[in-house]
Amino acid sequence: MNSMVKRLSMATIGALVGVSLASAGQSELEKVMKERGLTQQDLLAAAKTYTPSGGRDKYIVFSSGGQSGQIIVYGVPSMRILKYIGVFTPEPWQGWGYDDDTKKVLAEGKIRGKQITWGDTHHPALSETNGRYDGKWLVINDKANPRLAVIDLSDFVTKQIVVNPVFKSDHGGAFFTPNSEYILEACQYAAPLDNNWHPMSEYKESYRGGVTVWKFNPKIGRIEPKKSFTIEFPPYMQDLSDAGKEASYGWGFTNSFNSEMYTGGIEKGLPPFEAGCSRNDTDFLHVYNWKKLAELAKDDKNVKVINGMRVVPIDVAVKNNALFLIPEPKSPHGVDVSPDGKYIVVCGKLDTHATVYSWDKIKKAIDNKDFVGKDPYGIPIIDMKKAMHCQAELGLGPLHNQFGKHWKDKGEIYTSLYVDSQVVKWE
Repeated sequence: MNSMVKRLSMATIGALVGVSLASAGQSELEKVMKERGLTQQDLLAAAKTYTPSGGRDKYIVFSSGGQSGQIIVYGVPSMRILKYIGVFTPEPWQGWGYDDDTKKVLAEGKIRGKQITWGDTHHPALSETNGRYDGKWLVINDKANPRLAVIDLSDFVTKQIVVNPVFKSDHGGAFFTPNSEYILEACQYAAPLDNNWHPMSEYKESYRGGVTVWKFNPKIGRIEPKKSFTIEFPPYMQDLSDAGKEASYGWGFTNSFNSEMYTGGIEKGLPPFEAGCSRNDTDFLHVYNWKKLAELAKDDKNVKVINGMRVVPIDVAVKNNALFLIPEPKSPHGVDVSPDGKYIVVCGKLDTHATVYSWDKIKKAIDNKDFVGKDPYGIPIIDMKKAMHCQAELGLGPLHNQFGKHWKDKGEIYTSLYVDSQVVKWE
């Protein structure tokens, strides 16, 4: 009996202490809230993102550093910056670019013998296995100087820099194929593929776009330039890309933003460049069979060698049924293939819609040679309406798409809106 009373007394004391501590904590919280002008919603947000010292974030984000030329690594939900990965620019605080080993990596980024120690990093890509991120390698482009860098994610250190010998810029940087066999790198501003000067009056004849299909060895994490090739495209200013998977495996998709082939001329009373290359209602989505072209590129008769790079000309790609165009919303930026490879989602910055294309419909048009015509360079054009699955009204300036974990059962997609500064979730 006395033992029971004793136990109850200890339980009661513990409960009272707990209440007392809770009251003290509540009082302290209220004091902090009042002093700092915080609301309960502010405290809830802080609790959701707080990660104690020594604790680990659930996710790690690799973000392009833009004109720092580096990659910023931060944790989620804490949003703490964990590291700046030195890539194209020397970093004194970590010694990147100052010792013999890292000097050699930076030296790989020389362009025509000139050392370039600055960059404009844009689109990082994680290596993939069976179409899923495997977290082994990270590749990022230098938009200002057409280069790619490979980062080893076992130690977060840049191991290789490769220069594109035929491009002069690249915005649509690094996009892996589903098993990291290749990396797609699209040029941005059309330019002569050689290193010679050509006047702007020869833009349609001498200037070209393209996608370089870099051979990648996922076992050692290195690009193999001698096994790589470039697909010649018209001077439509290519932007982002994505590789098909599952249903559309072996195909690549790259959008563009200057089907007008406008070159500016405000000094002559012509519209500004941005206005001139936005006059058409649509631009062109490039659809190409990289798997077939990789085999064609091995044969000397199918390529031109320019600055040491094997280039598959437009006419060779067309003749082998490996290159097609589809109209897309003007000034597109995002092009993303669904996890099952059945849909291609394109967003145009100057359109309020996301346009969803059906791979089945695209393939049917290709197989039946159902085209509405050809572009000035002889590339077959597939009717936009016949290739389209649907359009979704999202908001102002849609850009990038990411597929959610409920894609299979709900078709879940998240899209960033450039002008509205929002992210929209849609099905």
